[in-house]
Amino acid sequence: MRSWRILATSVTIDEVVFETSYADVFVVQREGEDRPGPNDWEVTLRSVDRQRLAPGTYALTLRTVEDHVLEGPAILRFSDGERHLFRGDGTLAGTDAALA
Repeated sequence: MRSWRILATSVTIDEVVFETSYADVFVVQREGEDRPGPNDWEVTLRSVDRQRLAPGTYALTLRTVEDHVLEGPAILRFSDGERHLFRGDGTLAGTDAALA
């Protein structure tokens, strides 16, 4: 198994810009697989301003420090208004370039 923590410079949630002070994507690639599975990634965000997010599934788009775009559906697992944790709920597009 291999894993990566990828820093993000910008984030959109359901096509709305989400102002963050920190954002990363943690990705796992299981042995014998050629890409991460649908639940093998999670996103950690810290919002600049207090922001409420309702439980549910969201479409996330993240631009990495290396200028790659990662996109995929994720379930909100935790949010206290400042810290937000999402778990992948489908394919994370863009990993081929970002993990190369």
